[in-house]
Amino acid sequence: MNEIVLWRKELLSPVENSDWAGEMVLNPAIIEDPKTKRIHMIFRATGPYPQARIDGEGMPYPIFLGYGYSDDGENFTFDLENPVLAPALNYDKENIYITNYKGERVPDFTNGCLEDPRLFFIDDECYMTAACRMFPPGAYWAKGYTGHCLPAWAKIEDQNPFGTHENQTVTVLYEVDLDELSNQNYEKAFTYITPLNDPVYGEDRDVVFFSKRMMVDGRLCYIMLQRPVTPYKYPEFTATRPSIVISAAESFEDFATNNNVKRRLVLSPTELWQKERVGASVPPLEIGEGRWLLNYHGKKDRYEGYGQSFMIFKEVENDMPILEKLSPEKMIACAEEFEMPARFSIPCVFFTGMIFHKGDLLVSYGAADERVGLLKIDYKKLMEKMDEL
Repeated sequence: MNEIVLWRKELLSPVENSDWAGEMVLNPAIIEDPKTKRIHMIFRATGPYPQARIDGEGMPYPIFLGYGYSDDGENFTFDLENPVLAPALNYDKENIYITNYKGERVPDFTNGCLEDPRLFFIDDECYMTAACRMFPPGAYWAKGYTGHCLPAWAKIEDQNPFGTHENQTVTVLYEVDLDELSNQNYEKAFTYITPLNDPVYGEDRDVVFFSKRMMVDGRLCYIMLQRPVTPYKYPEFTATRPSIVISAAESFEDFATNNNVKRRLVLSPTELWQKERVGASVPPLEIGEGRWLLNYHGKKDRYEGYGQSFMIFKEVENDMPILEKLSPEKMIACAEEFEMPARFSIPCVFFTGMIFHKGDLLVSYGAADERVGLLKIDYKKLMEKMDEL
């Protein structure tokens, strides 16, 4: 099952006495700067945060993003003093706003947490997606979890103007300046662009983009992969479980406003190991001749947890890429002690970054929903397996 993996190792575990990374560190994105060859990593982290506690609510665990880098693809240096991005944690309705790249004051869907980053280039510009919540969650892994930490007004649908009374995930897009990131000038490194889904359609996560725009129905479009938790809320679909959807739109803002967006279902759960959900794990990689390699995840249940497999897309004229090859079998699963359940009950290897590195694939991932892992895949052996399909 794991024969394509050359090696894997643990990079980072929860940081003792940290209020923002003391409980867990996981789900890291990576990208290589083409100018310096430095590999940048942005990871998800959380810890108990009593300074943001609301009277009558449980302990909040807002989710932050942290930073690390590597110059050799194996050893990483981490900044464990400061998060690279932090939720604002405002609870007054009038203050839950942020300034976007146009200088406009817009609702801040990142106010409570920023999760599961993905880094990628489009037309030589670096971007990041993050799954965000307007309010922080509580201890969502614990027995007796009572929900999210919302102020009273936010729980009432007709009093919440943002459509987030269920605190559902909204995926947000940032532009990233890798020079500023490398210099750890975090305030200048990230520019808020736009949300990429409307909360009226429910949770939406695992959002990634193809690294170039393509012609679709005579329009030059961005091509996005998303994983709506309730795809049936979109008029195009009847699927009832979290599924992979490919979408095309002329601007980033169009995805959330549903302005002339073309969507197509790529994959719903079909195999036993993906019984509960499937989703894109990392941004697709261009592999030549109009083909793209996509790593995707599946989850059976809380006992068997997450596994990883692969598919290949093929570009077609004047349309979104189509699925050319699909491995229905789980190709990578938990194998090391640090990937097995400890605080959390779900075995987990959850890929969130993948780049070409020295002829193979370097992958960053969340291990056991608690640690940061790194592994390398034999690219030639993987493609041999895909060619056999």
